[in-house]
Amino acid sequence: MRVFILIVILSAATWAAHALAQDAPPSENNAKVTLLSAPEGYVLGPGDQFSLEIADLEELNGKVHRIDGDGTVTLPLVGRVKAAGLTLPQFEALLDDKLSSQLNEPHITVTVTETLSAPVTVLGSVNTPGVHQIKGNQSLAEVLSLAGGLKNDAGYRVTITRRAEYGPLPLKDAAIDTGNKVSTGSVDVSDIIDAKNPAENIRIMPNDVITVPRAKLVYVIGEVKRSGGFTLEQHQSVPILQVLALAEGLTRSAAKNRAVIMRQQPGAPNRTEIKVDLGKIMSGRDKDVSLLPDDILFVPNSLGREISLMAIATAVSQGTGVAIWRGF
Repeated sequence: MRVFILIVILSAATWAAHALAQDAPPSENNAKVTLLSAPEGYVLGPGDQFSLEIADLEELNGKVHRIDGDGTVTLPLVGRVKAAGLTLPQFEALLDDKLSSQLNEPHITVTVTETLSAPVTVLGSVNTPGVHQIKGNQSLAEVLSLAGGLKNDAGYRVTITRRAEYGPLPLKDAAIDTGNKVSTGSVDVSDIIDAKNPAENIRIMPNDVITVPRAKLVYVIGEVKRSGGFTLEQHQSVPILQVLALAEGLTRSAAKNRAVIMRQQPGAPNRTEIKVDLGKIMSGRDKDVSLLPDDILFVPNSLGREISLMAIATAVSQGTGVAIWRGF
């Protein structure tokens, strides 16, 4: 009977120890490793973590090591070595050389488990342009969010430029520049924001340059309910009636018959003034007129209060007090 009780107690203790071992947090060197698919040509940097696989040296295999802030890492049998700035093959060759005096053909494999040093440059119409550090696998949408999101005047396409060592961009319009050793492609902003085409929400690689150009705009100033600039998106022109709809229509005091389009002609120092009768256009008695990029439609006040057209053009060019609305 005592033997039976002893067996039960030992079995319970063994089961409890096994359960505790499963629930216990992993140690730094024995943590479960989540392997990342580091792109070809990936360059190690401070904060990156990696694991080693060394033939005939099982005690080092699978253990995770982190590169210090100064770019170095301390490894058993190797000591302190510089890792930052090296590609994985270069780092493997360095470790092979360091261990060749102690091991016969060590055959070292380095696998990145976590990246913390992946700079990405975001330029143009985002709220926080500049260099941002990405961690792990981050998509284009996530990086644009990291840059504070798009401004209201952002264009409808985002351009990505990628170094050749990371492979060509997985985009339909991607073009390879062999001279500069980069590939360049673009993505429709609406496809990203509205998740219309998930395939274009590509994974961003270290050192990618993401450029968000400013959209082409038309402006409606004066006696409208919502004045400001309206993005043309992919359109090359837009009818006045459509712009007035986006501007939520005219006010009661609008002088419909005295509206003016101010258009900048190539090479001309000042804008050309084109008079339009909005009343006739709205009633169908006159043909609608298309506004071109950077046109200003000014709707004056019927009470006779005059505003300098030059002052309006200056305000628009300087962006002072002009709201930008996304439309079309």
